[in-house]
Amino acid sequence: MIIILGAGIIGLSIGYDLLKKGKKVKIFDSSAIKAKSTNASIGMLAPLIEAKPLEKELFKLMTASKLIWEKLQQNKNFSQAIGLKNNSSLMVALNKDDEEKLKFKKKFFETLGYNSVFLSKNETLRREPLLNSNVTASLFCNKQDQVNPILYRDFLLKEILKMKGKIINEKIIKKITVKKNKIFFNDKSLNFDKVIISCGAWSNEIIYNSFGIKFPTRPLKGISLTLKAPLIKFNHNLWFRNIYIAQRDNGILAVGATEEEKGFDNSVRMDELFFLINSLWESLPKLEDISLNEIKVGLRPAVFDGNPIIGPLEEVSQDIICNFGHYRNGILLAPISSQIISQYIIEENIAKEYNFFSPKRFNL
Repeated sequence: MIIILGAGIIGLSIGYDLLKKGKKVKIFDSSAIKAKSTNASIGMLAPLIEAKPLEKELFKLMTASKLIWEKLQQNKNFSQAIGLKNNSSLMVALNKDDEEKLKFKKKFFETLGYNSVFLSKNETLRREPLLNSNVTASLFCNKQDQVNPILYRDFLLKEILKMKGKIINEKIIKKITVKKNKIFFNDKSLNFDKVIISCGAWSNEIIYNSFGIKFPTRPLKGISLTLKAPLIKFNHNLWFRNIYIAQRDNGILAVGATEEEKGFDNSVRMDELFFLINSLWESLPKLEDISLNEIKVGLRPAVFDGNPIIGPLEEVSQDIICNFGHYRNGILLAPISSQIISQYIIEENIAKEYNFFSPKRFNL
């Protein structure tokens, strides 16, 4: 029996993969936890745009995961069910400073082996005629796509239950005790083969309370919006200076996102809303035709070195496995993370190129 703690996209993806491989799976989650990162995610699948100069290993991981997403896109019924699109991205400039930043980005992308296309104002508006007239240029980034996280989550939930997996709503789990092949938490006592900790921003607390090991992680709060915009239909994902926008199929625009270090605060504050709305005001025309649909809060699990923590917690047991710290790339990295964990569980081995993300790197 594989016990998975956490039923966000990361936990559900692992459970789904393991069930397909014939493993028995129980997934534990708590509806009492608010501001899970999945809830506020936009679902951008854009490793190129998310790349940073000093995160080469992470970029390789994101690129490998994006290739898995591209294979999944070949199944049209699956893609439609989860809102998986190959609509590419435009990084949009609204002034000369933005243009210079895009030119710098283009050169950086070339060092990664990717050729993006710099577009003039007129070329940009031909691609996206509903953009604001203050657009000055854009950078077209092919295959930087999107998926709808809520549809993907619902798909995983349905498929897991169909394959006889168990998803159990539990009180908040703050500590676990492991003795040989038994795990104890709250009032539960369960036999297990492996335990996977994939509780996002709350994973570190469980590990510290349980084993006295503390990873250098922190929650980063993000606010996102969904908007009703039946008269607007964009052809690409749009990336502006401060926000990014994903066009959904049902006349909805998903807009992300603020990013602040505020601990586990899950409230929505006026300054956060102002930041998003002010950015929308300078980026989109005819805001009077757009109405607010939903405000979402998510706490992203960030590690100080920028990389997720994936692999066995060997200081405690080879059977306790970490899979958290994906920061703002949880949706993008879900397929490759699941593949790494599944490989370890089935083959008791992790490919060398993925050892970089092991908990061992912290020497705790």
